[in-house]
Amino acid sequence: MPEPDFIDLDGNFRVNMYRQREGMFGSDGVAAQTTQSSTQKDGLCFTHEDKAILALVYNQSEMTQKELALEWGWMIDRVEYYLNKIKKQQIIRRVGSSRNGHWELLIEEEGWQS
Repeated sequence: MPEPDFIDLDGNFRVNMYRQREGMFGSDGVAAQTTQSSTQKDGLCFTHEDKAILALVYNQSEMTQKELALEWGWMIDRVEYYLNKIKKQQIIRRVGSSRNGHWELLIEEEGWQS
């Protein structure tokens, strides 16, 4: 089975544990290797989820965390995790209040698009 994920949420943490699903193991009973695609450019590494958040922020900068979660069908905690991760890397920042503000990209679009 896959190893549990330990996710840091700024002072809190979450553990994602997975159970065996049909088709997950090959005929020999060994788990298939999976990789998560990422982009490395200038020392930054973006996952598919990072890029999804950045694309929404780029196209609709006034969206709130709740609106971002609804757009992708994610739980709000998941959106918070990726936004905090990207903010810590100083890629985006929130300007103004949580209701009336907007997101601002601190890097060029080419830095995360590919």
